[in-house]
Amino acid sequence: MKKLNQILALPLVIGTLFISGCSSIPESLQVSENTTLTNFAQVRENPANAQGNLARWGGVIAKVVNNADNTMIEIVHFPLKSSSRPKQGNETQGRFRVYFSGLLDPVIYKEGKSITSLGHVSPSELGKIGEHEYTYPVLNASKIHLWKDIKAIDVQVTRDPFWYSPSYWHYPRSYYPRTVVVRKSSKSTTK
Repeated sequence: MKKLNQILALPLVIGTLFISGCSSIPESLQVSENTTLTNFAQVRENPANAQGNLARWGGVIAKVVNNADNTMIEIVHFPLKSSSRPKQGNETQGRFRVYFSGLLDPVIYKEGKSITSLGHVSPSELGKIGEHEYTYPVLNASKIHLWKDIKAIDVQVTRDPFWYSPSYWHYPRSYYPRTVVVRKSSKSTTK
């Protein structure tokens, strides 16, 4: 019975380690433990009071413009998960602009990619989304993290036809493991 409990606990331990490893914030986006980060909603409501504050915002790239001395990225804001990865959904709190010193190649930083930036809040800018006038909160980024696409994996478990056969009881349990089939999906999703 003790051995069975150990075997059953193993997937739980491995899963916990995997989840805790996946939820850590990338090193480039980390701040010291007692640092206060400014919330996107606070800046949208009162941009003047937030200028100069440190913020970590993320979302999905809507547009990239390379200027002479910096790159402007327009981002559709989404709330961040504990790992600082944007949590995409059907609703957003708006858009913001990120200015990054230097060139960011628009082939790599392209529309639809998930991104998170760390920097200081700057004065808001007026702009347009199509023909609609819009006020963009602005972040002068010191760090930017472009997230990799998540590949969808379809996992199906099938059982060995001899798993419950009477002959099973004559052999040690390890001779008849359960079969697991993993199929990789050809399409990728960004989450």
